[in-house]
Amino acid sequence: MHNEVNIFDFNIPVFQSIGKESYLLVSGTIEQFNCMTVGWSAIGYLWRKPMAFVFVRPQRYTFQFMEKYQYFSMNFFDSQFSNILELCGTKSGREINKMEIKELTPINYDNKTVYYNEAHTVFICKKVYSQDIQEKNFLETSFLNLYPNQDFHRIYYGEIEKIYQIK
Repeated sequence: MHNEVNIFDFNIPVFQSIGKESYLLVSGTIEQFNCMTVGWSAIGYLWRKPMAFVFVRPQRYTFQFMEKYQYFSMNFFDSQFSNILELCGTKSGREINKMEIKELTPINYDNKTVYYNEAHTVFICKKVYSQDIQEKNFLETSFLNLYPNQDFHRIYYGEIEKIYQIK
């Protein structure tokens, strides 16, 4: 059972939870959704709103869901789910049906997106802006090594509307 947390009272070890452990990004509705493991993102405050910034490459199956739907969720798990994070980071939704991962229970959020019952923390976000990373804008060119195929991410800015944590 998840409890809603006041966004301005919430604390998360960002570099641990995102940079080291990763999370599942989910987009779509309960009828049709996909998830992917994410290790690059940011959380902050922009345009007078709490925001999450998620990065998705155009060739990822989740990209089409992020383009189509206005909402997404960020699902953080305990280490016992590391095998699921690995699976969702190495297999595409084109290869396996991620809606049917038996270890995860999808929850319908107001017919806007999906989150997982097993996640210890969930952010529900509403897309408010997106932009593509462009090679010409890199001031530190060593980061271009992360894009050997020139498959630059699209950044989605999501206003964090809700945060849920397990009781």
